[in-house]
Amino acid sequence: MHGLLLTGEGLVGGALLVVLVVLAATFIRRRLIARGKPLTVCALREPTDKRWRFGLARYGTTGLEWFTLGGLSLRPARRWERTALDMGTGRPLMPSERRETLIPSALKVDCCYGQENFEIALAQAPYTALRSWLEAAPPGPNVYVA
Repeated sequence: MHGLLLTGEGLVGGALLVVLVVLAATFIRRRLIARGKPLTVCALREPTDKRWRFGLARYGTTGLEWFTLGGLSLRPARRWERTALDMGTGRPLMPSERRETLIPSALKVDCCYGQENFEIALAQAPYTALRSWLEAAPPGPNVYVA
């Protein structure tokens, strides 16, 4: 009986250790992805997708990058250059989509990047920040300043 108790304690302890390692890896990955730049939870849906995919959106000087929420990769799954990205107006999600995104009061935004169309869903405050960031883009390299 004593050996069985130790085995059970070992299994519970091992499971807790695995959970702690996963949480620590997720936290460290998020910090490494952010690198001091704005980062927000964002859902992405491409025309071929039926469901939203959760991820992290990071915007820097030259572009918007989207990272999958799970995994170990520190490289963005998608990247869109700031000068070629066009965002539509944010509008509330349909009731059937709200359960799918799990982002409180999320807005759905149609986006266009060259010939590519996709949708993102994000909360109101990150949408406003992303819209401001996009509209505040500096002039192109061929603009002459007097």
